[in-house]
Amino acid sequence: MSYQRLNLDTWARRPHFDLFDKMAHPWLDICCSVDATIAWSICSAPDGPSFSTASLFLAIGAVNSVEQLRMRIRGSEVIVHDHVHVGSTILRDDETFGFGFINANDYFQIFAAANAAEFDRVRVQRDELVDRDIDDVIHFSVVPWLNFTAIGHPRDRNTFSSVPKVVIGKCHLQGSRWLLPVALSAHHGLVDGLHAARFFDHLQHRFDHAETLLSS
Repeated sequence: MSYQRLNLDTWARRPHFDLFDKMAHPWLDICCSVDATIAWSICSAPDGPSFSTASLFLAIGAVNSVEQLRMRIRGSEVIVHDHVHVGSTILRDDETFGFGFINANDYFQIFAAANAAEFDRVRVQRDELVDRDIDDVIHFSVVPWLNFTAIGHPRDRNTFSSVPKVVIGKCHLQGSRWLLPVALSAHHGLVDGLHAARFFDHLQHRFDHAETLLSS
């Protein structure tokens, strides 16, 4: 886990960070639809890959393209991870969920194999609910049953985490295009609307190039 510490004394966002970090709910929440037509077509084909797995792969690549989404608050410091990974909820056989961890990878086949292994490990767990106590992740949830337009998250009132959250919803047909709702939640002291927009731009670009990316 490699990272760099920001010099807060020279950081242009220091006044913004100080403002939002004092707030009880310093979270910026944005939901947008992504055109997933190409990826949906690939995944719907006979022997096509899992659309949920493909979406996670495309999304974590977009996250890693935006420095602000790799920033974390640690005590009085702000650090920037070189790379972050997938920490995802996984549905269990008994309809509860557990937490899984998948390393980000530039190659879809490697990522998909790791995701499948982690899914098989977590889905048969009983009672245990364990999350990764390290901040080099993005907290993902995939809820393929809901075409949402907004979403909120429970947060522990006694602890603080600066790990962003991404929720991927139900891919649905609108006209001739398959649209996918994606929600981003991030600490506003680290992430502005501009940075969120860059994430969604990178995400759309990756979905537009899914044929190449998912064949890797």
